[in-house]
Amino acid sequence: MKFFLFSFVLFESIFAFSQSSKPICFTLQDRLEKTAIPNAKVKITFSTINSSEPIDSTLSLVSDFDGQVFFTLPLIEGRVTFDFACSHPVFDSYDKHYDIKPKSDTLKFTVLLSVSKEQVFKEIVIKAPGIPDTFFSSTRVSVSDYEILNDGSYMLLAYEKRLEKQSELLLFDGQQITATYVIPDEAQYLIKDYRNNAHVVCSTSVFGTRYSNGLLEIGQIPRDYFFKYIAPIVDSNVNKLYFSNFNKDYPAFDYFTYDLIDSTYKSIMHIEDDFTMELYRAEYKWVDVRTQLWAKNKEIETGIDAEIWVGANYFTQSIFYKEVYAPLFQRKDSVLVFDFPKDQIRIFNNLGDSLSTVPIFFHYQKRQTGWQRNLIQDRATGEVYALFEMDGNQYLGLISISNGQITRKYKLYFKYVDEVKIDNGWVSYIYRPFESTQKKFLYREKLPN
Repeated sequence: MKFFLFSFVLFESIFAFSQSSKPICFTLQDRLEKTAIPNAKVKITFSTINSSEPIDSTLSLVSDFDGQVFFTLPLIEGRVTFDFACSHPVFDSYDKHYDIKPKSDTLKFTVLLSVSKEQVFKEIVIKAPGIPDTFFSSTRVSVSDYEILNDGSYMLLAYEKRLEKQSELLLFDGQQITATYVIPDEAQYLIKDYRNNAHVVCSTSVFGTRYSNGLLEIGQIPRDYFFKYIAPIVDSNVNKLYFSNFNKDYPAFDYFTYDLIDSTYKSIMHIEDDFTMELYRAEYKWVDVRTQLWAKNKEIETGIDAEIWVGANYFTQSIFYKEVYAPLFQRKDSVLVFDFPKDQIRIFNNLGDSLSTVPIFFHYQKRQTGWQRNLIQDRATGEVYALFEMDGNQYLGLISISNGQITRKYKLYFKYVDEVKIDNGWVSYIYRPFESTQKKFLYREKLPN
């Protein structure tokens, strides 16, 4: 009954003070482009005045694809009076009171809105797979090394003329440089720790970096401390660290796991190049007597075999010695160790227990394949690629963990590129055209699916 009375009063008020209704059309356009603005929220408020009390009414509308809004309002004493308000996520809001005496059958208005939230980006060129993009370029500095951070930004080690003379650290988000830091030491290269934080290795010290919430933090670390306690840690998961006792002057080492909960560690596996070890120890037989006496004194002093002392100081300087290469990678809930001296991939679970062994032979016949003793993992996908080079052309070979074979090869666009890294299907590298005055730029190209 109350609703009926309210409707009756509203009807009588409109009927009493109006002779007819008037159709109205608003067109919303961009002030600069003069293009239509669809999906703008529009609110129309009008009033009818009775002798006893005013009655207000509101319409809520949305502009169509052509930016137009249609509605009809009653004429009050030959006039149309209303408040018009519109809002849009990208454009400035618009509010205006209208009180007009219509002369035409349909009232038409055009409202020009200005952009309130506008961000200008550099020109983006999308290229087909296999065509590299110039990801970072500069007329002032060259890129010497780089690391890809967790959020996809790049940590760049750059220099103007010589890396040893003056170098700087640049944080690049793909569009612009967001932070810089001048290194007060002779920088050499960048390296990541097990927490995926980048470090700048210098001649006398190491500078640790940490990037969080748009801020770049720098801290100096003693060089000896870094290579003794941080660098040996290869990787980590929730509660375990994976580390090794690798020494570049000894053809064997071990991988271990360290449990962060109960502070215990255990050996995963032993890596050893048997042939190189035999030559390594045999070097003792061919040195002079004075050297043999020196090695024996060292054995008495340290307990380390005299053959090892001679091998570390003499055989490692020969062309026959090569460091043992057996990298470890974490992939999902498994740990992969590529034991090249034994021609196999050892697969472990995250606790360090052996699961299976897969034979590998793609590292043989180096002259024919161009094997570079370099494995690269895409941390986003877990895929592991082998790097090959033939006549200056570099190839990435995807390794199948199920059978240990190269399933497909991908040729990089440029010749003689440096510092190849893979992240989420994108290959990054440093390149400067031969005999060019161009600085060293950072390029990226998309791996085919």
